[in-house]
Amino acid sequence: MAGGGLVILLTVRDLQHRAVRFVVVTLLAAVVFTLLFVMTGLVEQFNQEPYKTVDAFGATTWVIPEGITGPFTASGTLPADTAGLLDSDSAAPTVVARSSLRAGDETVEAVLIGVDVGGLGNPPIVDGRPLHGPGEVVVDTTVDASVGDVVAVAGRPFEVVGRSTDTTVLAGIPLVFASIGEVQDLVFKSREVISAVLVDGVAGTVPDGTVAVDADHIAEDVLKPLEDAVASVDLVRALLWMVAAVIVGAVVYLSALERQRDFAVLKAIGATNRSLLGGLAIQAVLVALLAVLVAAGLQALLVPVFPLQVRVPARAFAQVPLAAVAMALLAGAAGMRKVARSDPAMAFAGGGG
Repeated sequence: MAGGGLVILLTVRDLQHRAVRFVVVTLLAAVVFTLLFVMTGLVEQFNQEPYKTVDAFGATTWVIPEGITGPFTASGTLPADTAGLLDSDSAAPTVVARSSLRAGDETVEAVLIGVDVGGLGNPPIVDGRPLHGPGEVVVDTTVDASVGDVVAVAGRPFEVVGRSTDTTVLAGIPLVFASIGEVQDLVFKSREVISAVLVDGVAGTVPDGTVAVDADHIAEDVLKPLEDAVASVDLVRALLWMVAAVIVGAVVYLSALERQRDFAVLKAIGATNRSLLGGLAIQAVLVALLAVLVAAGLQALLVPVFPLQVRVPARAFAQVPLAAVAMALLAGAAGMRKVARSDPAMAFAGGGG
């Protein structure tokens, strides 16, 4: 027990003696872990975005043209009276079309959504009010426009009356909701066609040329174009873990090399390999945990200014520290092997070791 206490004391002393090195290493690892938090949040946003957006429509079933996978990724139309042919009181038509939105001096890509005013498809409002009539739009909170501002959609002016949240697709393209008649006029030149029918519940028998799919199918279809992007970010995350492992492993190995004579002396007075390895492991774990703690603060500063929307999940603040500890122990394995093989006879050798 005395040997173990001495090892811990020497470990603390070593951290104090090489404080500058450990601070630099901790900060370097913190930068890597910050990027890991951001990349994790980016993947989470990519995966959650389509489901939250589709949920905002309030429909459990979508009736779409046969032969297309979904209204957000493919173009297809249905007769405007399709909703009336369904055995559902909640059926509501909707139009989905890619467009542009000009707010102030900025023009951004947007997805224009036509909905029945007051019916299914109107998103929950977090600021302002829902649509009441023509000439009005509800925009996502990512759009740089406030309630009362006038924006141009496909060149036509609209007043922003409300703002919704979590209504973006394809990595941040905002949805713009307007009355279905105006959207039909803009997109289809007043042709009486729609993109899909929204149903809260089971659609029952659907007309020929249409197919009923659930909300998850629509969300998964929106996610498909981002699968390569998600895979790329996952690869970057794996590389970042490798970089973090190299940083922590290098400092532990260097510490083991510099302290060979110390370890030999401790072995000569009865310290076990287990206690010596424990001291080195403490160093690795401390560096990793301190780096994660700093990274948790840095990511909070970085996320708001990141070009893409980032949603760091709460579970990441538990998973990253646990993974960091495991990584630190594995990364320090080479240094620990060096300690385990150190010869107590070095304690009586001349010179430094």
